[in-house]
Amino acid sequence: MINMDAALRSADRAAAAPFLQTPRIPAWYPFAMATYFTAVFGAFLLLRDGRVVPGAVLLLLAVAAVLAQATLTRARWGTWPRLSEAPAEIRRAFALYVLLAVAAIIASVGVWSWVGAAGGLAAVFLTALAVVWAYEFRLYPAAARQVRQRLA
Repeated sequence: MINMDAALRSADRAAAAPFLQTPRIPAWYPFAMATYFTAVFGAFLLLRDGRVVPGAVLLLLAVAAVLAQATLTRARWGTWPRLSEAPAEIRRAFALYVLLAVAAIIASVGVWSWVGAAGGLAAVFLTALAVVWAYEFRLYPAAARQVRQRLA
C-alpha cells in the first residue's frame, strides 16, 4: 500500500526543488540591477531632453546587459522556474518585493521632483540597490528557509 502522505510530501519537495536549489546570488548582482534601473531612468531623461542618440544607446546597452545577465544566469542554473509554480512562501516574498519596488519608485519620483534629475537618479540607484539587496539576501533566503522547514 502506498503511503499517501509520503507521496504528497515527495511531490511537494520535487515541486519546490527549483526554488530551493538555485546557486547563491553573487554580491555584485544588486549593484548591477541598481545600475540597470538607473541607466533606464537616465535614458528616458536623455530622450525627454531631445538627446535621442545618447538616450537610445544607453537604453539599448542597459537592456542588452540585463538580457545577457539573464541568459547567463539561466545557463548557469539550468532552469528558470515560473513564479506561478513557486511555493506560497516564495510567492509572498516576491509580492513584498514588488511592493517595495513600487515604494522605491514613489520615493525616487518624490526626490526627483524635489531636488532634480541628479538627485532623482541617485535615489533610483540607492532605492533599487536596497530593494534588490533586501529581496536577494533577506526575503528570498528567509522564504526558502521556511519552505525547507515546512517540507522537512
